[in-house]
Amino acid sequence: MRALDFAVELASSLAAEIVVCHVLDLSRAAAMSGGAAQLVEESMELLRTEGKEILGRAVARAGAKVRVSTRVPEGAPVEQIERLAAELPATFIVLGSHGRTGLDRLLMGSVAEGVVRAASVPAMVVPCRRASA
Repeated sequence: MRALDFAVELASSLAAEIVVCHVLDLSRAAAMSGGAAQLVEESMELLRTEGKEILGRAVARAGAKVRVSTRVPEGAPVEQIERLAAELPATFIVLGSHGRTGLDRLLMGSVAEGVVRAASVPAMVVPCRRASA
């Protein structure tokens, strides 16, 4: 939620609206289902439910301070975030990063890195957790 808090502060200083996006990652659904085609839709439904809960918390947290709308596209996260930024059109992108490294990053990829590389507008990455001192 640190990225959301940062986006809210930035948007409120600019009197701007924020669009909170949660991408339903098809590759995650396939991994959750073990690649079994008949289970992919069940996995997608679990991801939809999770996405609605996440967006609901985000709207509750940000809605008192700025105008908020939500989007839940399906597909590859980097592609969907960039597509949404172009369609809106966005002024900037703020996203959180889990800070994955090593094998986790190799297997899961880095959405934040992909968005920063592909973005047609400025993109800011906010670490999800505070660095240890």
